[in-house]
Amino acid sequence: MTKDLSTDQRVALLVAPDEERLTYFVTAVKDSKEVWSLSNEEGYVMVETDDGDCVMVWPDAEFAAQWAVDEWDDCEPIAVSLEEFRTTWLPSLEQDNITLAVFPNIEDEGKLTSASELKVLLED
Repeated sequence: MTKDLSTDQRVALLVAPDEERLTYFVTAVKDSKEVWSLSNEEGYVMVETDDGDCVMVWPDAEFAAQWAVDEWDDCEPIAVSLEEFRTTWLPSLEQDNITLAVFPNIEDEGKLTSASELKVLLED
């Protein structure tokens, strides 16, 4: 699904409201069975928000790669299977009370959501 997006469609998604990007993320991830994040030799990228640590996730490698600049220029997009994301990542993030920034755009805007909320959205 995401590989078929035109440049105009990608730009439109990046400027879309958080809720619209969240909806797209859920649909795309269910379709591709993959969640994308950024990683380097130290592990997956986490950012700090007012509410604590946060993991960023995207619907495809191309959207994630747009963040691999400046302080994260040593990072690369890494795919996580939807199954692993559901069974390992989300329970661990929920236990550690770590928020997720779903499909952040280049303006640092992303839908902040809890692991438990995202788990419900990603159910079959």
